[in-house]
Amino acid sequence: MHNTFAFPRSLRFGASLLALAAAGLLASCKGTASAPPASTPPAAASSTPTPAAPPAPVLTAPATLATDMAEIVTRYRQNIVLAADSATLDDETRDKVAVAGRMIFEQNRHALEELGEQFGEELTAAASSAAPPPGITAFLERLENSPELRDGDKLAFKDTVADLRAAIESLPQSPAWKAPLLTRIEEDQKALQEIQSLYEKELKEIFGRYETRGMTVRREAWESYLAFLKTLFTRDSILKAFEDSLQSLNEGMRGKGPRKEHAFMLTGQSLPDKTLVLTFDDGPHPRHTAAILGILEKYKVKSIFFEVGQNVAVPAKSKGTDAGTTLKRTSASASTEKIIQGGHLLANHSLTHAFLPKLSEERLTQEIDNSKLIIEQVSGTPVQLFRPPYGAFNARVQTALTERGMKAFLWNVDSLDWSDPIPTSIANRVVQEVDKYGRGVILLHDVHSQSVEALPLILETLQARGYQFVLWDGTNVLGEATEDGGTRSIIAPTPAPTPSETSLYRESFAVVIGINAYQKWPKLSYAVNDAEGVREMLVSKYRFKPENIQVLLDGEATREKILSALGDVLSNPDKVHRDDRVFVFFAGHGVTRKLPNGKSLGYIVPVDADTSNYQSQAISMTNFQDISEAIPAKHVFFVMDACYSGLALTRGGAPGGDVRKYLQEMTRRSTRQVLTAGGADEQVADQGPNGHSIFTWTLLQGMEGKADLNTDGFVTASELAAYVGPTVSSLSRQTPAFGSMVGSEGGEFILQLNHDGEFLTESSEQLDAEAIRLNAELDKVRQAIAEKQQRNQALAKQLAEARSQLAKLDDGGTPALVAPSLAPAQLARQHNDQGLTLYREKRYAEALAEFKTAAVLDATNAQAANNVGFVLFKVGEYEEAAKWLEKTVALDAGRAVAYPNLGDAYDKLGRTADAAKAYARYLELLPAGPASGAVKAKLAELRP
Repeated sequence: MHNTFAFPRSLRFGASLLALAAAGLLASCKGTASAPPASTPPAAASSTPTPAAPPAPVLTAPATLATDMAEIVTRYRQNIVLAADSATLDDETRDKVAVAGRMIFEQNRHALEELGEQFGEELTAAASSAAPPPGITAFLERLENSPELRDGDKLAFKDTVADLRAAIESLPQSPAWKAPLLTRIEEDQKALQEIQSLYEKELKEIFGRYETRGMTVRREAWESYLAFLKTLFTRDSILKAFEDSLQSLNEGMRGKGPRKEHAFMLTGQSLPDKTLVLTFDDGPHPRHTAAILGILEKYKVKSIFFEVGQNVAVPAKSKGTDAGTTLKRTSASASTEKIIQGGHLLANHSLTHAFLPKLSEERLTQEIDNSKLIIEQVSGTPVQLFRPPYGAFNARVQTALTERGMKAFLWNVDSLDWSDPIPTSIANRVVQEVDKYGRGVILLHDVHSQSVEALPLILETLQARGYQFVLWDGTNVLGEATEDGGTRSIIAPTPAPTPSETSLYRESFAVVIGINAYQKWPKLSYAVNDAEGVREMLVSKYRFKPENIQVLLDGEATREKILSALGDVLSNPDKVHRDDRVFVFFAGHGVTRKLPNGKSLGYIVPVDADTSNYQSQAISMTNFQDISEAIPAKHVFFVMDACYSGLALTRGGAPGGDVRKYLQEMTRRSTRQVLTAGGADEQVADQGPNGHSIFTWTLLQGMEGKADLNTDGFVTASELAAYVGPTVSSLSRQTPAFGSMVGSEGGEFILQLNHDGEFLTESSEQLDAEAIRLNAELDKVRQAIAEKQQRNQALAKQLAEARSQLAKLDDGGTPALVAPSLAPAQLARQHNDQGLTLYREKRYAEALAEFKTAAVLDATNAQAANNVGFVLFKVGEYEEAAKWLEKTVALDAGRAVAYPNLGDAYDKLGRTADAAKAYARYLELLPAGPASGAVKAKLAELRP
């Protein structure tokens, strides 16, 4: 049986499309087989079909290969130069860059597909040969050793190498060259992954990854690579080559400023705040579309897929008058059906991805209508939405769409994944653009691997920041039924939701200051570490955005910079709004000055303050009062790990009654609250655990969840003070002070605990001996506080009963308050959180009891099941551990971190094959995950 092992490809050029045109269904879909070079724009397609291109010869000549690869690299480089610093461009230039860049991207994609087809033909010919395919060998040799290729250039062929590996693995024969060639390709894949990882690390974006070794890699920073490319090309020279096409772009429709949404053009800017539509262009792809669907399922997100008709089906080769009505589906078309099955939406992206403004009326009709016909015939579902290729349209395109009742469905958040090979960089760009607009349509492509790798980072970050993803047809949210049987319309912005117990603030800001290296005051040891610990807590536990936290350490913490951070940045109403909160932390020296009137005034000491004239160089609480009044945010919380007095504070009350009503009332009122480490002339105890002061260590423990004294899932400033104050006093000679500044309306700064916690793994942190000892002391103090609270509650209960009896005697009275009960899932979260704390303190038996209680209370809690299994593994009960870890993956099959735990348990039980499957499953889910290096090493040890 003769097999052809061609690379996955979205279409076949030449004969298949000519047959389609001859059949009358799709007239003149495509011209020549190869895309034009990057130096010239794509010509307008002919209205008559061109002859089919002859089959590509088997690639044997290195000279031809060198030319092909050089052209691919040139276009790849041009796209990087085009998109560099795109945020600094004016809107008109950005539009031109986007169109020209996508044209270059399309040309390169087709060139790479043709290269892959030639490799496929080589594999077919060499399957029964003793010699390896010469063209493939020449390709790998050039990729590995060519001095003309920089590290960044090699990423242009990352998908080609992956496809090549898959094609060789699928060979039914096993010629002698198969195994060594596969080994070589696997090593090259590792090297390409390392190049990508190095760039990601050096870019220092908001995400980070690390991978393994491969071929020799020069540690060339991305900025250096970009600087080199700019010596070869300029943006203006690249755009000039596309001048003819760009002149017709948005002809008669382009005004000044960013493109606005209107009756014809949708960009998503009319969506409500924090609402996003995720879209993918140019598919389907045989591998990448399926991978994206799996990721979307994991994150419970629906998307719109704008498909190119010829990537879904081509005309069948048959004779007869009805030949044109028969379609031959491509290998990627299975994803089209899976898109519908997954609850996503299919949309039209033209027949051949042509540049519509340059087409004749006949070709324009074919591009819109024939693609719609193909997609509907394959999917069995109607297609209404249309996106012009490259986002390019003019008055003629508008007329064609309007006649069909369509709109141009565009975007306002461009990932630039067509020009950027670094997934981390793509994800960072999307998150920043989304935060800039606050809503809109995101554009990605499901035809290359960097988009697949970036997608989880994008979804996880945006969901954590409170964004919701919807399916939107320009007027209605699809799938959300209204009472009258319709769908919810959101074409007009809806007002921001009222803060509730799950959405207390619009945005969160922080200024974190730590000073060890004072210029003239005694140096400190732990202040910088205290500041860094608080910053990490705000980001990891309470999801403050890193870019919203200003950190000033040592030499940066001058009086000028501190006042600028507090007074200039935080008082800017364009940045900080009424419904925001601000957290200010200072770790350093504090001092108290006695005033002539007998009162005291407290100061914090910047790094550059003098010891004798500190009054003019330090920052007084009077300054803080003035600054706090200028900050627009309704809630500001100052936490000072410094000792001084003279605070003009009023005491706040403790919460009571209905928690939900209390939260709503406290978040409505403004407040300025202050918590200090101690009073005047008291020494801050610096020798706490993990390099923290006693005060900050206790503060961090409270913020971790121990200060949630009423176990409602929220930590208020008052609760923090109630937890920190007596604890610090019992462990040191400090007396922390807490209260509200004069003028506060009685509100309460609130931190909502993140109950997601963590799935325990080998990398989960545990405390050292000193920290465990101190935590035991903290628990004693907390127990004493709890006992006092219990006594107070008993007295309150007796008082309520007495009032009830009195009410009966008077035929009236006030009904007693009933404390709300917690749902089982909430109780489970509490027990799981307590288990995590006990695990960190190495109290395994107690932690296991808490995790088991959580698992019983909430049988669907995969996190609790994992943690039970991991602790059982930790104490050597491997068989029981495996049962719980099997339950974990049954509850949440996409939870990657559970599989290494399961693999370890199987390994201890001697179930080597099962262990290997578990490790391999982790690598499938997170090939570049934090544990991938260790898992690969374990997998290698299991395999002979």
